[in-house]
Amino acid sequence: MKTLLKLLLLAMMAIITTSVFAQEWTKEQKEVWQVVENSWMKWKAGDPEGMVAALHPKFQGWDSESPLPMNKDAVVQWFRSMKEKSTQDGYWINPARIAVTENAAVVHYYYQYSVTYTTGDQKKQHKGQGKYTEFYVKEGGKWLCLGDVSVEDEEDDE
Repeated sequence: MKTLLKLLLLAMMAIITTSVFAQEWTKEQKEVWQVVENSWMKWKAGDPEGMVAALHPKFQGWDSESPLPMNKDAVVQWFRSMKEKSTQDGYWINPARIAVTENAAVVHYYYQYSVTYTTGDQKKQHKGQGKYTEFYVKEGGKWLCLGDVSVEDEEDDE
């Protein structure tokens, strides 16, 4: 019940935040957000190569669970291993802020997801939610993610 209440509160907060800070996105902001959406769609489809195609060769990313940031090669290996033992059930992402200059962008957004892990005949579902910040550079007319930081909300013991 705590998880359902938490998800409801997050959804309400996102709706309020979106309406309070509603804005018209520029062409560049829409371009960058499309890269974020495409990456999540490829993750959902179980396409790790497609997902990491938007990562810059010098990418560095850090999540709440990792002791140090991971480079692109480590992320590729992680996604490949996840594909073997998990199914992405669904996700929800909602932009909070997007700042864009000529060749750099920062995207802040909220996320929720559900994954089912399979070990032998056993299946276990994991749901997560939190905040994400991604840093992009535009090279050769293409937005590439140079770095990211994600903070997943801690789960309540039920």
